[in-house]
Amino acid sequence: MSDGSAIPPRAYRDCAGEFATGVTVVIAEHDGEAAGMTLNSFASVSLDPLLVLVSLGHGSRTLYAVQASGRFTISVLGREQREVAIDFATAGAPFPRRHVTRAYDGFMVVAGAAATLQCILRQVVRAGDHDLVLGIVVGITHHGGEPLIFHRGRFGGLVADAAVPPGHPIALVEGAGW
Repeated sequence: MSDGSAIPPRAYRDCAGEFATGVTVVIAEHDGEAAGMTLNSFASVSLDPLLVLVSLGHGSRTLYAVQASGRFTISVLGREQREVAIDFATAGAPFPRRHVTRAYDGFMVVAGAAATLQCILRQVVRAGDHDLVLGIVVGITHHGGEPLIFHRGRFGGLVADAAVPPGHPIALVEGAGW
């Protein structure tokens, strides 16, 4: 079995880019210094306990701040927050404070985000050139609205093809299969 080294990185990115995702910003603070980055490698992991996962690159300021402080936030961006995503994705740029505010519990979050999850660090697992960061969710806000979507290297919105009729039994249940 191959280890994947024969696959060109650009081809891999193009292939993975076919998977449309939401867009998040992860923020952490340590010793009064804030760090944050845009990412789409976010997943809900568990309902009991409430666990989430983000993937952060080795050596990133955000990873350092998460590990040093033991806490972080995930802000799920709304459709109108493309500029926020770009500002937090600019490597080496100063932290874009104009986009953030404090949540009710003191965590720093993106102002106007569709949702936020405040997390305590549970575990960091090295995985290739990134670290998988698991967090216990200790606080949330949920404002809803249309999400910002990332697909094929571009930002966009979500257009629903059809609504599920009221009272229809369809549901996405984790762990349930056909």
